[in-house]
Amino acid sequence: MEQFVGLDVSQDITHVCVIGSDGKIVWQGTCLSTPEGISAAIKAKAPNAIRIGLESGPLSTWHWHALKGEGLPIVCLDARHAKAALNMQMNKTDKNDAPGLAQIVKAGWYREVGVKSLDSHTVRSMLGARAQLVAMRVEVSNQIRGMLTFGVVLRRRDGLWFETLVGEASAPDAGRVGQTIQALLTIYSGFICTERLRELERAAIRDQ
Repeated sequence: MEQFVGLDVSQDITHVCVIGSDGKIVWQGTCLSTPEGISAAIKAKAPNAIRIGLESGPLSTWHWHALKGEGLPIVCLDARHAKAALNMQMNKTDKNDAPGLAQIVKAGWYREVGVKSLDSHTVRSMLGARAQLVAMRVEVSNQIRGMLTFGVVLRRRDGLWFETLVGEASAPDAGRVGQTIQALLTIYSGFICTERLRELERAAIRDQ
């Protein structure tokens, strides 16, 4: 008998439901939310699986690639479309979502999400991290500018870094404001320095 599987994945536990070609539940239970745990449950309870559905989400790329690598017929469902169908259930719970997902993949009423390669996700994560660091650097520099004494305007001068200009502008102030500015400068020049951003950028370009 053909079997269809719905996986409702959470961080720790995955609810699994196996239904037959007649739409009746063959088995329903839980397993650990790891590729190994999910794979073991499917191979033990759904050896004749035709389609295995899970919603797109934070863990879907990891699970999709791992289960696909084991030859399992995994399908990544668009979470918005799946949610619209699942919301029509009378008693919506994580336990009930798994049978709903199994019915969706059995009927074929779903939109499949194209899962990108792990390399593509790595590059995307690196570029995202770089964007975050740039935003953090801008935020810290704006904080520094805002804390400088009123009337002090930083003007670019050839050969001088932002840190040097701020140091000169805040030198007369040895009080709490000056101490705070120096602390912010340490963060600006160390944790989110330009060279670190360039390293991320070079790595992302190299891996594309």
